[in-house]
Amino acid sequence: MKNLLSVKNLIPALFAVLLSIPWASAQEKLSLEQAVRKALESNPDLAIDAPARAAAGAEQAASKAGYRPRLDVEQSVLGGNNPVYVFGTLLTQRNFTAADFALSSLNTPDPLANLQTRITAQQNIWDFGRTRQRVEAARLGVEMTDLGHDDHVRQTLLAVIESYYAISLAREGQEAAKTATASAEAMVKQAQSRVDSGLAVEADLLRGQVYLASARQQQIQAQGQEELARAQLNRLMGLPLDNPSGETAPLTRAAYQLPSEDALTAELRKRRPDYQLLQDEVRQAELEERGKKSQLYPTLGAFATWEADNPSLKEAGGSNWLAGLSLRWNIYAGGSDSALLAASRQRLEQKRRQLQAMESAMSLEVHQALIRVRSAEQQVLAMQVAEAQSQESLCILQNRYEAGLATMTDLLSAEAARSAARAALAEAIYQHRLSYAQMENAAGILAPGSPAIMK
Repeated sequence: MKNLLSVKNLIPALFAVLLSIPWASAQEKLSLEQAVRKALESNPDLAIDAPARAAAGAEQAASKAGYRPRLDVEQSVLGGNNPVYVFGTLLTQRNFTAADFALSSLNTPDPLANLQTRITAQQNIWDFGRTRQRVEAARLGVEMTDLGHDDHVRQTLLAVIESYYAISLAREGQEAAKTATASAEAMVKQAQSRVDSGLAVEADLLRGQVYLASARQQQIQAQGQEELARAQLNRLMGLPLDNPSGETAPLTRAAYQLPSEDALTAELRKRRPDYQLLQDEVRQAELEERGKKSQLYPTLGAFATWEADNPSLKEAGGSNWLAGLSLRWNIYAGGSDSALLAASRQRLEQKRRQLQAMESAMSLEVHQALIRVRSAEQQVLAMQVAEAQSQESLCILQNRYEAGLATMTDLLSAEAARSAARAALAEAIYQHRLSYAQMENAAGILAPGSPAIMK
């Protein structure tokens, strides 16, 4: 009998342990810092930048080739009886004889084969800065690629913050809907009891049932929103869309130390990678303008060629070499050079105006972001008061309804106001956190260790 009692006590304990296993798994936490770290490691959009950065580095290495000599090897096999070809080939093969001066040999020579090997070396001596401009343009290309990646990181961080807190907001919506559903079920049960007792009319019960259906619909909607936000966050972290990535932090009010606008705008040009990228585009346009201008000047180079001409692989022939300097100057090309130079100057002016426009746009963006943060913070404070008041109002009306001093309509309105106030408070906290992250993004200070992520 004693063993039987022990077994009976053991079964509920084991059952409780088994139930606790999936519950513990479901309670795994995912902090915003962890989500950011995973996104920086595995985000598919950021992974696109790696080949581009490697390509820019290779292009920079290729641009320096203009300072070094060029060596070409050419191998060709020729044959024919063209008199000029035969005459010249016999000379280069060192096989020309006195008999080849005969008129018949000169006019109608026999076909001749030639195996020619030619090695040519070229070295640029002076090109009025063309090579230097190509090297500088390639260096700017590397810098622009890195800045583009930095801007992608900044946008990814903002997207992670938005998706992370969107999950928390949707979960708050579910909790509010669950509370409203439970309250509505209690109201319906109470209304049914009062109708059965003759203390209330059937209309009270119907109104309660309608409100209960609405609360359940809101709960379903909030669950769908959470699934959408979680899929977005999983993609940002490089995970399968349906991956159970963990429970995000609840939406709580954050106490941010808001910096002054002057402090944010003082170093704005140095912190914004998109602005620095546009600065590099201006420098690139300047290099292009100088490059078009340099096309109007000559180039000076040196060359040397060694050539071997043999009748065949088995027969020896002769070799020769040639070396010299070349000056090439494009005097007239139909006016295309001057037209392209004018076009490059206009593109440079366009980039400079874009830079000026972006400076004013960035200042406005920071100014608006600070206004949104302050407004969101005030809304959080107002919604906290409204939520507390709605809760107190609901308690009062519940007591009055039980005492027969309030109608079901009054009670349902109070419950709806409490549910709306809770949802509005969650939305206000979400907007406050998101607006602060947007402010850091506008100021160029959004980073894995910034307050928008750490608090």
